[in-house]
Parts: sequence; C-alpha cells; structure tokens
Amino acid sequence: MNSDKKLYIAGIGMISSIGGDTAMTTAAVEAGISGYQLSDFDSHTGEPLTLSLVSEDIFGEIEIKTGLKLDQGNRFNMRHDRITIMATIALKEACANLCSDKAVPFIMAQSEYSYDKTDLSSLVDNLANNAPPWIDSKLTRTLNSGRAAGIEAIDMIFNYLYDSEHDYFIVGGSDSYFDDALLSQLDGEGRLLYLNNADGFVAGEGATYLVLTKKPELALVKNKQVVALSPPGISEEKGHLKSKLPYKGEGLDAAFKAALINQPPESVSEIYSSMNGENHWAKELGVAQLRNKQYLAEQVTINHPAECYGDIGSATGPMLIALSAENLWARNTQHWHLVYSSSDITKRSAIVVETILVNKSL
Repeated sequence: MNSDKKLYIAGIGMISSIGGDTAMTTAAVEAGISGYQLSDFDSHTGEPLTLSLVSEDIFGEIEIKTGLKLDQGNRFNMRHDRITIMATIALKEACANLCSDKAVPFIMAQSEYSYDKTDLSSLVDNLANNAPPWIDSKLTRTLNSGRAAGIEAIDMIFNYLYDSEHDYFIVGGSDSYFDDALLSQLDGEGRLLYLNNADGFVAGEGATYLVLTKKPELALVKNKQVVALSPPGISEEKGHLKSKLPYKGEGLDAAFKAALINQPPESVSEIYSSMNGENHWAKELGVAQLRNKQYLAEQVTINHPAECYGDIGSATGPMLIALSAENLWARNTQHWHLVYSSSDITKRSAIVVETILVNKSL
C-alpha cells in the first residue's frame, strides 16, 4: 500500500456514560470522571455488578435539544433499542457539518456475538431514517469483530474504497452490555467486576462515529491543525480468550509492527489502549511495547479510558481514535499517537493518529 495515503477526520460524534456528546465525553475523560455505578444486575454470588450505563437524563436532554423521538419506532429488545438510540445520536453529531447531499460508504463495527449479525439487521434502516441522505443500505457494510472492528473498518477503506469516487466515508460502532443474558454469560465466565472479583471489567455502553475524507481540504480544522490517520495494522492472536493455545501476545505485536512501519523513531508520545481492567490484556501490551520500543518515546503515556466509561465493545476503536484526535487538536505542535483495540477472539488492530498543521504541505 502507498505509505503516503492518509485519511483525515471530517466529523466526530459520540455518546457515553460520562457525556452526551463529543465535548462532554472528552472533557470527562480528561478530568478522570468515572461513570461506574452499582447496578440492579446481580452477580452469581448475589453481589451487585458495577456497570457504566448512559443515564436516562442524558437521553432526555438530547431528546429535548435535538427533537429526536428516541423512544419511538424501535424494533429490538432493550439492548438493541439502546444501541440504536446511541447510534442515532452519535451519527447525527458526526454528520452535522458533512458537505455532501448523497449517501456515502458506511462501515459499522458490531460485536462478536452471533445474534447481532441478524438481530441488528434493521439498525441501518433506523439510521437511514434519522440521518438522510448520508446512509444507504446499498453502501453499508458491517464487521462483526468486536473491539477491533472500528479500526478494521478503516483498513477496509484504505484497501478497497480509497480510490473510489467517494470523498467521504463513515465508520463507527454502537454497543451495549445492557442485557441480562449477556451479563449472566460474562459473569459465569468470571469476567465482570464486583466486590469480590477485582479481575473483571465494567460492562458499559456507548457509540462513536467518524466521518473520514481522503481530501485534506475537507478535514475538520481545530487549532490550525487537521488530524490524519495512516493505514492500520490488522492481525490475529492465536492464543485468544476462547482459544486453548498459549497466549503469547504475538497478534498485537504484529498489528503494532504493521501500523508503525513508516513511523520515525521514538515519535509516538501516547498510546490509547482498549484495556478494560482485566489482567489478561496487560500481557500483550507489554510484549508489543517491548518489541516495538524503537518507535515509542522514552516516557510514552498509556491511556486506557475504559477506566472512565467502561468496556464499550465494538464502539471502542472509534472512541479511542476520537479521544486521541481531541487530545492532539489541543496541542500546538505535531504529535503522533498509537491507538489499538483488541477483540475477545482473534482480531487485533492498531493505527497511528497524528496532527498536521494546515499551513504545511498536505
């Protein structure tokens, strides 16, 4: 692939347990605010699970502000209702300044759970009704690889859509653990956080969508800078959570290597990680850091914002990219971040996010 190819961020929309839009969520993460709360769902021991859910107050405020009728026309169960509502909110924010009067390629990240492949089939129809004219089922694809899917979607654009006639592309995900059967399954596997299980994650929910463009003149400009994305690294971990093979962390190492192949030495100042509080994920990051240390600053900062909003599943990759971008826009000099996201099963994805001054040659 041509190493000079880049995609630029032209719009961001998000919602999380700590904020109803991009500005609120970003500010809350920067301040270290937590959306963790004891829930009405109990673990198998009878102790309440800690969850991180979008409050009804946030949904209500958005409904008043935007006029969206968020409780009407839903065709799903409660979890899928929330996924659809959050997706609608985040997508409309992302597309607010989109300079296009026609549908654009749309790649949705979705969970690894098999029932989402069919039960969420009407999600595109809901989004098309609420975000015309940009969403069309004929230009929509889904990737069901969980946390890694958002960055994998960007890889698909670079590989298959970059040279098409389209100026814009939309990628993103909306996900939730608000489902008794799903929580019971994860609790049975010992993966959820409660008082007597410190090695567990906080099940959350949220959505993030990114409008991307291959034309820098169409990019979102803040602080005299645009944010650019390089071709990602996508790999697979053989020793994943569901595998009987030994867990060596080689999948993330390979994703790092592919993403960083054209990166200057010691240039990456921060890493945005999908780590969710489970000890399992620390090993692969340690392996990947050690084997790619030539690209990382000596005092590289590791950010794992799930400590604020919980694990948000397939929305993780786009959310991390958006938070990285907002951090970069706040600076006055060029910086590089590495964003990565690991799925429960095989997929590992990583991408370099950087700022470029608008007065420089793009």
